[in-house]
Amino acid sequence: YFEYTPGVLRAYVKPAHLDALTFTLQPVLERSMGVKFIWGEVKELNGIERTATIQPMFVKDKEVIDFDFCVIAAGCNFGVFHK
Repeated sequence: YFEYTPGVLRAYVKPAHLDALTFTLQPVLERSMGVKFIWGEVKELNGIERTATIQPMFVKDKEVIDFDFCVIAAGCNFGVFHK
């Protein structure tokens, strides 16, 4: 999920404008970059074998996947009380 934060105030006045400010990353990454987007939690990384044990969102069982490159997107916090 991506949000162009500086434009959010306009969306309060004109809620339909929110669609122009936000989009989900999965289709953009998969279409433009040819990567597989996995939404879930990495439980274990094995750099030597290039495998990751993951817990996908909304799935009960863990999976082991191979990777060429591993991007860890841990997010950020812009909260006013964040230290």
